[in-house]
Amino acid sequence: MNKIGIIIRREYLTRVRKKSFIVMTFLGPILIASLWIIPFFLAQNSETQSKILVVDETLVETNGARTSLYLDKFKNNKELSFEYSYDIAEAQNQLTEGKYDAVLEIVKSNDMPPIKCFLFYSDNEPSLSSQEAIRSQLTNIFKDHVLTYDYGMNEADLKWFNDPKIGFYSKDIRSGKDSYKEIKTALGTISGFLIYMFIFMFGAQVMKSVSEEKTNRIVEVLVSSIKPIQLLMGKIVALAFVGLTQFVLWVLLSVVLIFGLQSFYPQTFSEPQKENITINERVISVDKFETASSGSTEVNQIVQGLFSINYFLVIAMFLFYFMAGYFLYASLFGAVGALMDVDTDGQQFTLPITIPLIIAMVCFPIIINDPSGVVAFWLSIIPLTSPMIMMMRIPFGVPFWEIALSMSLMIVFILGAMWLAAKIYKTGILMYGKNITYKEIWKWFKYKN
Repeated sequence: MNKIGIIIRREYLTRVRKKSFIVMTFLGPILIASLWIIPFFLAQNSETQSKILVVDETLVETNGARTSLYLDKFKNNKELSFEYSYDIAEAQNQLTEGKYDAVLEIVKSNDMPPIKCFLFYSDNEPSLSSQEAIRSQLTNIFKDHVLTYDYGMNEADLKWFNDPKIGFYSKDIRSGKDSYKEIKTALGTISGFLIYMFIFMFGAQVMKSVSEEKTNRIVEVLVSSIKPIQLLMGKIVALAFVGLTQFVLWVLLSVVLIFGLQSFYPQTFSEPQKENITINERVISVDKFETASSGSTEVNQIVQGLFSINYFLVIAMFLFYFMAGYFLYASLFGAVGALMDVDTDGQQFTLPITIPLIIAMVCFPIIINDPSGVVAFWLSIIPLTSPMIMMMRIPFGVPFWEIALSMSLMIVFILGAMWLAAKIYKTGILMYGKNITYKEIWKWFKYKN
């Protein structure tokens, strides 16, 4: 055990003293936040306004007067700007000359549907969001016309009909608390992504460290005074401590930041005003609806949603699944590192390990959409994907028996992975210049200690 301690201390101190570790400790939370903020910011600021020339060939007779259905009815916004023409040939000529980004021709026919629309473009096709916005306006204008002339609605009626105020509340029947699904979705996604990042990053470091020592033949000196399995376990445990150190520092920095913001913006962190409504002789407490300060109310609700999370459970589960997932994959990555040298292609061994991680990442949208579904359940039980997927489900609430089953299977698989890694590492770490195959590895499992 003393020799393993020496390995752990050496590997740990070597990494925490690096400038890259210190920099990532402080910049890590900022970079992670940037993964979510920057794409949103770019999406909001990268859109350019498209000029659309509308040719409305629909004629509607209303009270003896013939008018076009869509003429001067489209609304300009930051994404779309509309102008109107009566000649489709002239409009198409202006499009090819580059004066407009697209031409929207609206015609009326005797077919079904009676109104057909054609969006012509020349050099660049309008974005998908622009096309959906045009389609939406087409539908709304037609609907408003029908409601106005067939059902006698005025402008106030149309405004109420198109934008009805509906109080929708999602509450836990056991506790009566609000759901805050958006907050849980964000927390679950970030937690799952962090687990993925930690496992992949530190697991790859184990593989790189093992393969470098093998390639440089340093391992030959090391194994002369320590058992190969002790060397591997020392590396795995040391990097686990490195990851825990970074995680704890991130938590402390986040707590300091939150308390700092709370002292500067106490109103934002205050409990939102509540009101009691009576429904079928039942009194239900809901957030008070305030139209005058909807922006600040939304920020306050986000903050309250963050405080509604059971962080003790989330942090405890994060630590377990980080450690469990790391030990599982670090053992496998360490075994792969022992198989690699300058003459060996390690991709054939790393690909089977990384596929479950990729599957978990690809399934993130499915899990977020239905955290209690069949796909979410099985991926949170299977040990190779459960560290990421279970952490995505934890904020939404997971039955205790599912967590217990997932944790139990993780422990069993970790023991199996360590046994497998020990068998491979013991033989492969001192094997050079040979093309190792899966058949050769299978023979190693039959060797006696």
